[in-house]
Parts: sequence; structure tokens; C-alpha cells
Amino acid sequence: METSLSALQQEREQVVEEMRAIDRLRRGTLSQHFLRRHHNGKTITHGPYFVLQGYLRGQKFSRHIPAEQADQVAGDVANYQRFQALAERFITLSEQITERTEAPDSKKNSSRRRSSTNASGRRRVS
Repeated sequence: METSLSALQQEREQVVEEMRAIDRLRRGTLSQHFLRRHHNGKTITHGPYFVLQGYLRGQKFSRHIPAEQADQVAGDVANYQRFQALAERFITLSEQITERTEAPDSKKNSSRRRSSTNASGRRRVS
């Protein structure tokens, strides 16, 4: 069953509202690191240490995150991933709306003209 144009537009507006509701986000991934060292035959583990890593404008970044902020940053990273998914859905819906509103005879190659070149790109001799 094909979705109506108004239903697509309504869904797109809902996606925009969900995007507006996201007030905090951070790009990247948050990971935990532990340091282990050996002392007097015992292994001592320090941590966890939290690190936010990612790319911004083609540059890799890495930031230490204090343990008391780790839960908030993890939520911010999840919000960024949610925003990315919503943006992709917005694009898909917009493409569907565009396809529905195009004029029916504006399709590519609907009336092909005979080219003066053949398939190899050489001019046809008349």
C-alpha cells in the first residue's frame, strides 16, 4: 500500500519535532579504559578512565571525560546517534515527497533524442 503525500508530510514534520526536542548531543564514541600495572607480583588495576573520541571536520579528536560526567556524555552521544538516524529519515521522506510532487513527464530519458554519436562516442557519418 502506497503512503499518501499528506501522510509523508505529516511524518516528516514529526521527525523535525523529534529533532527539535534533542537539546544536548556530542559526536563520537565514549569508551572506558583501565590501566594495569604490576607491583610486587600483583596486578593493580586503575580506572575506569573515560575517553570521548571521534572526528570533527576531518580531524580526529580525543578528550578525557571525568567519571562524574560519563553518564551525561554517554546520553549526549546517544542523542547524536538518534539525531543522525532522524536526519536520515528526514532525507528519505523528503525524497519520497519530491518524487510524488514531480510532474509526470519530467522523468529522465522519457523522450530520448537520437544522438549524433554512436555508442563509442564517435560521430556518426551520414
